[in-house]
Amino acid sequence: MDGEGPHLASMAVSVPKRLFKKAVDRNLLKRRIREAYRLNKADLYSVLKQKDKKLNLIIQYRHQQIEGFHVIEEALKKALIKLGETLDLPDGN
Repeated sequence: MDGEGPHLASMAVSVPKRLFKKAVDRNLLKRRIREAYRLNKADLYSVLKQKDKKLNLIIQYRHQQIEGFHVIEEALKKALIKLGETLDLPDGN
């Protein structure tokens, strides 16, 4: 691993069968999402490490058509940035 700690975050991906009947389509989307997460998780990991937190993350694909990798990656980047900002807020607990 990249020295980030193997257990800071775990991630699962869900692509609903009701939207994509063919397993090959669901698997393609899951691979794209996992790769986009892998390439963009560093900032999230640094926030988690700084805050001494762990995270279980579930990503669900909700579009009705198969999007290209770059579209998925941009959407995931935005979501991870927003999540990182939320985690970076002062603790309310």
